[in-house]
Amino acid sequence: MESIKVLAIDGGGIRGIIPAIILAELQKRLGIDLYEAFDLIAGTSTGGIIALGIGTPSKGGQPYSPDDLLNLYLQYGPAIFKTTILTPAEQLLSPKYSPDGLEEVLAEFFQATEFKTALTPLLISSYDLQGQLPFFFKSHRIAFDPNYNWNVTDIARATSAAPTYFPPLHLTKGAKDYTLVDGGVFVNNPSMAANAEARHLYPDATEFVVVSVGTGDRNDSITYAQAKDWGLVGWAKQIVPVFMDSVSESVDYELKLMPGCTYYRLQVPNLQGAEAEMDDVTAQNLANLQSSAQQYVATHPADLDAICVELNEGRGSDMPGVGR
Repeated sequence: MESIKVLAIDGGGIRGIIPAIILAELQKRLGIDLYEAFDLIAGTSTGGIIALGIGTPSKGGQPYSPDDLLNLYLQYGPAIFKTTILTPAEQLLSPKYSPDGLEEVLAEFFQATEFKTALTPLLISSYDLQGQLPFFFKSHRIAFDPNYNWNVTDIARATSAAPTYFPPLHLTKGAKDYTLVDGGVFVNNPSMAANAEARHLYPDATEFVVVSVGTGDRNDSITYAQAKDWGLVGWAKQIVPVFMDSVSESVDYELKLMPGCTYYRLQVPNLQGAEAEMDDVTAQNLANLQSSAQQYVATHPADLDAICVELNEGRGSDMPGVGR
């Protein structure tokens, strides 16, 4: 068995523009659809949407390309993060955005595609508030448990339900009842979860290649003077980016030391004028995000070349016929 190839894509809202551009370059270099190169694709939040786009035949029986996903952000980002006028009290008591715009875009984009049509095993993260447990949508479980066959639109909505930005998604399946929020609350960089799932899914493999694509390093800091007097309101504005960033950075450290794992992290180190906020959909910020990603691609050809050498070997296994 050749090495198992794993792709993992971070969360980050509109900063999904960055992995879309990086993956477009990777697909161009490979000359094949990305699902054909990976034994498992994982994603969280905006990364989950990208994973579902490139990993299911939602575009008239074909997967979306990374360029298609870039256009999704550029064209529909303002509709997803549509500003509404809220009073100070409403800002404290309600999500920042109505889910209507997000749900309309996802429904148009994924139509009635079912998860069972996944073109390669997919792992999409969410968190169940009712069970107080991580919840992973796993396409490879469907063959043995049809209850895992959700509509892709619902999965995309669940993984991107960022606390304070959008309300949770309520899903039921038979007797099971879930209240799902953004998987970024525990696994914003899903690389470690994807690595663990791949090892479980392919137990005979000894070598794994994990390609992890980020949404840009925020490079911001919070001083003691800023944080020392924060209460509920102060922390409510900052806690989401704090825990998402900390999770991503710890995963980087752990995977670099993982035996039998070759880990590639594709992360824009400096947003260069682009805003770190996940919901800034101004025209200038959309342009700056594209510029940051394009400059990263232009200045990191060696990293992309090394990844392509690994991926050109082909998948390490046929699609598994087992439910895990």
